[in-house]
Amino acid sequence: MTSRDPLPRRRPVWYLVAAAAGVTAGALARLLFAVLPAPWDTLANTSALWGLVPFLVTAGFRVHGRAAAGVGAVGLLTMVSVWVLLAPQPAPPRILLLWGAVGVAAGALCGWAGALASSPLAGQRIVAAAIIGGLVLGEGLYGIVLIGGPQWWCEALAGAGFAVAWGVTLPERMRALGAAALVAAALFAAFLGYDAIAAG
Repeated sequence: MTSRDPLPRRRPVWYLVAAAAGVTAGALARLLFAVLPAPWDTLANTSALWGLVPFLVTAGFRVHGRAAAGVGAVGLLTMVSVWVLLAPQPAPPRILLLWGAVGVAAGALCGWAGALASSPLAGQRIVAAAIIGGLVLGEGLYGIVLIGGPQWWCEALAGAGFAVAWGVTLPERMRALGAAALVAAALFAAFLGYDAIAAG
């Protein structure tokens, strides 16, 4: 590394920012879950919307490469940890292990998507939009089909909005929306599998 390369100095800051964002978001999610009326309190406890934390951190600070996955994992894992610590009752160890594993994997994925969101290449921006939009849209569809309630319709619309927000041209936005729909369909099955593990 040469002295002109800022990455060694910036990487610790990225992780600190991700951890601070996770702590803040986890505490805010707990607060919203306590004060929002049903069924809107559900939106404070949705794993897909939590993915916005690592996504926005890496996108906002333009974290790139492998660091984006690490920063994303730190952000979401910190948020999950704060949510657990502020819970009125402790969760079973099996659930904690599951949350931790999902937090690391989903945080890394959303962090990577955030890095792609600032790319000058349309294909990479479409991938980013498909990941973050598909995550939120997929969870919204899951709630619409299996649970019911207006909050899930709002989440599904938000997912579609995130998908098109990162496009520059109308064709790019339509491609991103179509890709997000495919991701959402795949995640619908993944959410069913997660429920089976959590309930088993």
